[in-house]
Amino acid sequence: MQAKEFFNRLAVAIYKIDGAYDRFAKDGKVKPNTMWVFYALADGKTHTQRSLCKEWLFPRSTLNTIISECRQAGYVELLQIEGERRELEIRLTENGKAFSEKVLAPVYAAESALYSSYFAGNGEEFIDGLEKFGDEMERQYSERDGRQ
Repeated sequence: MQAKEFFNRLAVAIYKIDGAYDRFAKDGKVKPNTMWVFYALADGKTHTQRSLCKEWLFPRSTLNTIISECRQAGYVELLQIEGERRELEIRLTENGKAFSEKVLAPVYAAESALYSSYFAGNGEEFIDGLEKFGDEMERQYSERDGRQ
């Protein structure tokens, strides 16, 4: 297989996966980016707008809009972080936890089934390789763009 064919097949596979997640979001009656914010916040870790933008590559304006909408709906709250003047923690409220569980339950079920079928025993190796691949692709772009 040549590089062009490899990357074409990779792109198609990525877009199929992305499309499936988009359909899960639609079924949950949320926008795909909103579902991903719930997904990120549901991990129980501390998140800020800066950390979500950096890790998940959300455009800042998109994330602002999502957080504002979720705040108005009572799904998230913004909390002051001790020692920080500008950065706020974004946390799911109890209503947000319940809503995100409802939206994400089918996603988690599908992921669990796929993991059991395809990745049990080598999931960590697969993710390590994919992360390295992503980091290298980012490095290639940065070098080409002169932004190292």
